[in-house]
Amino acid sequence: MYDITKRIEKISSKKDFLTFLNELIIDFRTNRNEWENLTIDLYLEAILSYIEDSEEMDMLDWNHINCVTFAKLLYMGKIYE
Repeated sequence: MYDITKRIEKISSKKDFLTFLNELIIDFRTNRNEWENLTIDLYLEAILSYIEDSEEMDMLDWNHINCVTFAKLLYMGKIYE
């Protein structure tokens, strides 16, 4: 069985990131029973909770992460066709 989480650490380019997103979509469609959060609101709440609760996220230097880009990506998912 393919483990999509192994792809995360290998992302080093736009192409890799797009491949990961496509695989995540496929994983949702084919392994829905493995997903904890099946609606967009639950998915976003889980991301929020993970950022708030994770020690890994606490150790990040948030001043050197382009949060605007991440926010734009999340927002564009709302309005882009």
